[in-house]
Amino acid sequence: MMKSMQSGMNKMMSMKMTGDPDHDFAMMLKEHHRSAVEMADMEIKQGRNAQVKALAGKIKASNQKEIKELDQFMSSHKPQSASSKLGQKGMEIMHGGSHSMNGNVDHDFASMMAQHHQQGVDMARAFLKEGKTEKMKSIANNVIGMQTKEMAELKRLESNLKS
Repeated sequence: MMKSMQSGMNKMMSMKMTGDPDHDFAMMLKEHHRSAVEMADMEIKQGRNAQVKALAGKIKASNQKEIKELDQFMSSHKPQSASSKLGQKGMEIMHGGSHSMNGNVDHDFASMMAQHHQQGVDMARAFLKEGKTEKMKSIANNVIGMQTKEMAELKRLESNLKS
C-alpha cells in the first residue's frame, strides 16, 4: 500500500503544471484518486475485516466515478494561461501527514487511507481559494464532504484494529 501511495505522489510530482488552477487540480486529483483505487484494491484482496473491506469498495467506486468526471472535464477544458501556485501547494500537501503501521493490512489501510483522504481534503480546500469553474468547485466540495466523512470512519476502524 505504501508503494501505491508513493507511486501516486511520484506521478503527481512529475506532472507539468499549466498554472490553470482548475486544470491542475483535475490532473492532481485524478492521480490522487488512482492511488486510492490501488490501495482499495489491495485491501479488498488481502483484508480480513468485513467493515474495512466494505469501506474500501465504497472508496474505490466513488473514486472511479470521479476519475471519469475528471477525464471529461480535462478533455473539454483547455488550460487557461494563469499563474496559479496550486501545483506547488499540492505537492507540499502530499508530503504532509502521518499514519501508523502495525502489519495488519486492515489497520494499515485504514491509517494510510485516512492520511490520503486528509491530503485530498487539504488539496481541495487550497483549490477552492482560486478555482474558476463551477464543475471543479463542485468536485472539490464533494471531495471535502465525502472524504471528511470517510476519514472519521477510517480513524474509528484504525483505532479498533490497533490491537
